[in-house]
Amino acid sequence: MSRFEIVTIEELLKRLEKYSYRQLHIHHTWKPDHSNFNGKNHIQLQEGMYIYHTKTNKWQDIAQHVTLMPDGTFVTGRNFSKDPVSIQGWNTGAFAVEMLGNFDIGCDKLEGKQKESLIKLARYFAERFGPESIKFHNEGPGVKKTCPGSLLDKKEFMKEVLAMGKVFKDVEDGRWSAKYIEAAKNLDLISGNTDGTFHPTSPLTREQAAVLMVRLYEKITGRKVVEE
Repeated sequence: MSRFEIVTIEELLKRLEKYSYRQLHIHHTWKPDHSNFNGKNHIQLQEGMYIYHTKTNKWQDIAQHVTLMPDGTFVTGRNFSKDPVSIQGWNTGAFAVEMLGNFDIGCDKLEGKQKESLIKLARYFAERFGPESIKFHNEGPGVKKTCPGSLLDKKEFMKEVLAMGKVFKDVEDGRWSAKYIEAAKNLDLISGNTDGTFHPTSPLTREQAAVLMVRLYEKITGRKVVEE
């Protein structure tokens, strides 16, 4: 029986409820990468990293608490109650996640289920411990590595994390009109832009006003007057 197990993002977040961390540390494995994942070898890859960390690096255990696979699932690693081998000087009270992949420019892409699970994990930490608790490895004191990859921009990543769950990316929760915009979206009166924005302060054109009035009339009367 393996010392590791596969868990979903929902299962992971539930387990994290009993812990209080100072930071979330985000890494990439570099090697192995996406080409080594076949959809069935989650545990095998984690075992390989365990052997490398304990036999080659002479550490007592695998460095990371979890490894995030390309399919969006996590494989458990180091005991959650123990500090990781993550970012020197910042390890105390940190939770470390390794994303399986090489996310330097020109290599693997962080996308799909893997990206979705990472954003959910980061959002959990941002809400519970504050956005400043989320750290890329390359932010650490004296770190010269690109980890978690030169392809990833921290500012853009955090925008996605903090926008998660919002009706539109550019409508802040504290905005006076946010609840009205959300209600209009839920009533299918507005749809926003294809990039997930709403541009709440942009002028309303006559064309947009006409569409809005027709949609509102259809909602109130139950009559379909325009076939889309």
